[in-house]
Amino acid sequence: MCGIALIYHNDGRPALAETMRRMVKSIAHRGPDALTQVERGGVALGHARLSIVDVAGGGQPMLSDDGRLALVFNGEIYNYQALRKNLEKSGIQFRTHSDTEVLLRLYEREGIACVNQLRGMFAFAIHDRESGQIELARDRLGIKPLFYHWAGGTLLAGSEIKALFASNMLTPALDPTAIRGYFRYQFAISPQTPFVGVKELPPGYILTVDEGSEPSLQQYWDLEFPRDGEYESLDEAYWMSRFGDAFEDAASSHLIGDVPIGAYLSGGIDSAATTRLLAKYVNSAAAGGSTGTVQSYTIGFNSPVNDESCLAKDIADHLGVPNEMINVDEVSADALLTKLRQCIYHLEQPQRLAVDVPHFMLSEMVNNNRQKVVFTGDGADEIFGGYDCFRQDAMRTWGNQQKNSRQRKRFYLNEYRGDFAEAHVRYLFENHKAKHQRSVKRQFGCYPAWFDFWHTLDDVAEPLFTDELRGANNEPMAYAAEQMNKRIDGLHDLNKSLYIETKTRLPGWILWKSDRLSMAHSVETRVPFMDHYLVELAAKIPPGLKLNGMDEKYLLRKLMMPHLPEHPAAYKKRAFYTPIREWFFTPERQEALSPYLSASALEKSGLFQPKIVSDYLQAVNAQGQPQDLDQYYRVMKLEWALLLVLSVQMLHKLFVEREAECFHLE
Repeated sequence: MCGIALIYHNDGRPALAETMRRMVKSIAHRGPDALTQVERGGVALGHARLSIVDVAGGGQPMLSDDGRLALVFNGEIYNYQALRKNLEKSGIQFRTHSDTEVLLRLYEREGIACVNQLRGMFAFAIHDRESGQIELARDRLGIKPLFYHWAGGTLLAGSEIKALFASNMLTPALDPTAIRGYFRYQFAISPQTPFVGVKELPPGYILTVDEGSEPSLQQYWDLEFPRDGEYESLDEAYWMSRFGDAFEDAASSHLIGDVPIGAYLSGGIDSAATTRLLAKYVNSAAAGGSTGTVQSYTIGFNSPVNDESCLAKDIADHLGVPNEMINVDEVSADALLTKLRQCIYHLEQPQRLAVDVPHFMLSEMVNNNRQKVVFTGDGADEIFGGYDCFRQDAMRTWGNQQKNSRQRKRFYLNEYRGDFAEAHVRYLFENHKAKHQRSVKRQFGCYPAWFDFWHTLDDVAEPLFTDELRGANNEPMAYAAEQMNKRIDGLHDLNKSLYIETKTRLPGWILWKSDRLSMAHSVETRVPFMDHYLVELAAKIPPGLKLNGMDEKYLLRKLMMPHLPEHPAAYKKRAFYTPIREWFFTPERQEALSPYLSASALEKSGLFQPKIVSDYLQAVNAQGQPQDLDQYYRVMKLEWALLLVLSVQMLHKLFVEREAECFHLE
């Protein structure tokens, strides 16, 4: 796991070593073990290495024997040993034991088509000195990041946006269209990012630049779902067996490397499943004479409303793995605000939830334990429909079966008032009226399960915006919807939503923050649920085995429950939320917030109305502790909106006003 950087001048101008040095140094947290670079005329490639596979060898940039090719690579190729054996059978000899060299040799033989043989998480850039061509590629699901900027015949690329800014060849500016989108979608619409002129290479894509030409994009992978009614089997036992075998294979493939692997463990089924398999394989290796044990890491709170550490401890004890907890409530309020700013620096995107702060601190604890690699359960919800929105969409489907509007309203209010705030149920009822459903389906080809969530903040967000932000359109989602519409025709409604999820929120938020918050502390997260073979298999599973009535992740739960303590079966896993008002927006925090939320700071960015921000802050504090779901829902929306404002203002301070350390490297 590493960080990579690239400068490519299309007109042959020499790429400056000093510029590349700053770019690599700006992402040194991704790979502090070695900061290296190479200049090749108009091209410079840089690498920050976190040594995991072939610690002694495998340094980068890596050149072919004849010097024609130069490669920088971030990630892990989980099938590199099998690929190496095949290459050796054809007479190819190796200098190292690294997966980087396997990638280089494979590219030498097959060109960029080699990506189709890679199993893993990766982003890489490769330069062909003979042809003058540059090629960039990113893994199928977007586990590893890669950003680029093209202007005036120069291509800049890097694992993080700050590497591009550190070049001093790009002036940072927030993109109003993207910023407005965060208040609706929680993510930017790939290839859009929060910054003008900076694009994300979409997952499953290759970017190519030839001398004298513009960059071109080519998609090499997409997720395929069966048409509704065309499933291999509807038999539960058949899919239990197939998925169980595939999950075991995915987890075992993720064990490569020369360093111990730990696990993030919450009270839920996803992290418990990955921790169980990790412990199983590590214990098996230990029984065979190897040493080592799985260390698990958990986030804890004093408040029982947020805390799941006892559940995690029960699971850890049951699996026979040691567990270490960090209690976030023991951190001072001043420190939490500082941690949030650090998170925003590493995330390089606004946030509506404060969950990043505990995750950031958790990876810091892993680093302090001198551990480099952890398993996580990220991705299970996205392939099995594990969020509230998927159950709420089932409500919409069942509501459509009611005889008339009166019965449908009674159905909503009677059936779900115990699960959601009445105000939210009424909001869903209004959104799910037939005319509105038809309008949404015309745009997306379906009614996306996340659609209602996307619009939750509309009523509180719009008054916040200045004319500049209010006038920003949202064409990127319209374009994305048009492209996705072509791929989902004929699919079951749940699978339509899961396809959209895979193309938007999964890479744009879930995997984005998973990579950034861990790599901020030089920790590599591995996500077995995102093994592309497993994801492709999950797509084939009948929808009723993913969301069975209101039981989400049905097949996964049934597969895992016999191996876990009893309480997860009865315990309803809550979404992981953290306090927002108590951490950031109490009256005592006003002075600390002033650099971001004062009238002068807000006027400087020009995106938000100072009076409305002030009104929302007063309203949040006047509310007091919510006494029921309805009060909680009202406060929650204001908290989300305010945290988005705060994090956008932090982005502005850090990057537009150039306070971030990436602008001040020696």
